Amino acid sequence: MRKIRFVDYLKQYLEYNHITNKDFANRIGITPKHLIAILSGEKELSASIIDSISMVTNIPSDYIYRLESNYKLEELVHNYLKQEHLTETEYLKKFHYKFLIEKSWIPFIDTEDKLEMIKDILKYLRVKSPDKVYEIDHNVYFKSKNDKPELLLLWLEKCYREMLKQDIKPYKKDNIEILVNYICEAAKKNIFDESALIQTFNDNGIALVIQEDIPGSTIRGAFKVHKNVPAIYLTYKHKRIADIYFALLHELAHCKRDFNQAKSINFISFEENMEKDAKADEQAYHWMIDKAYYETILSDTNYHIEKETIYPKCFVAYLFAKDHKLDYASSAYQKYNTLISKDI
Repeated sequence: MRKIRFVDYLKQYLEYNHITNKDFANRIGITPKHLIAILSGEKELSASIIDSISMVTNIPSDYIYRLESNYKLEELVHNYLKQEHLTETEYLKKFHYKFLIEKSWIPFIDTEDKLEMIKDILKYLRVKSPDKVYEIDHNVYFKSKNDKPELLLLWLEKCYREMLKQDIKPYKKDNIEILVNYICEAAKKNIFDESALIQTFNDNGIALVIQEDIPGSTIRGAFKVHKNVPAIYLTYKHKRIADIYFALLHELAHCKRDFNQAKSINFISFEENMEKDAKADEQAYHWMIDKAYYETILSDTNYHIEKETIYPKCFVAYLFAKDHKLDYASSAYQKYNTLISKDI
């Protein structure tokens, strides 16, 4: 379908109202030659000319801007797809657009018009062109291997929008210890209350969003800093209580270790971040169970999880399974590291 520009409408306006190019050019303060160049598409409409046209024709300037902006975006999309040898459908598939429609993830204007859908996705991601998609949100530490960047970026944007709804108190580094203790106490009681957990994180200066991810993505969690506000994002891939608490502790470890770096570094790839992830894992394990105590019970052949009174039984089961002392399929693992709920 041919893309519509405001100049196409302007041509019709001049013809319908029997206005010559010379007369109109004079009224808006430019030369006839300049006007002809605008009408032919050789020159862009400047802000001052748009304002002049609006004043002379009584056409709202925001309508002119919107029409021109839409045309330019469609041109950028068309040129990008041509350069990348992609059809509109092939490009949309990168974003799993059928899932986005099914879940009403993005408020698409017209799901029958693929170009409109592409524009809606770009607007949702807050970028002005397709090539800018891969330049956003590079200051993220994420636990993911071979993740599809389009799905990751959609998920991050969704989490960010949910974060904006939260009332987050000022952050202090000492609050991490409060949150670690809160998680350990909840794990001891075998409790997972998502609303209470989010509220506690918000009260201690950290945004917390647990958001469904997009099928095909391997993202599990992310740590970001938005204008000095640390944010932890998790997916619902963590189905058991110790799993999701470990993921939270892992991201809290990033918050403790990497807060300042996360504010300044624009992009960290998974390969560059492997050491940081390993260190965050170790810190999370230590928060779950003191390292010296864990080494003692790991080597104790007479140890039984049901007799544990110091640390959460779900944490013991989680770490024992990780270190192959307990089978993931065993009844003991199922009993002590329980599913959060049948809906997660």
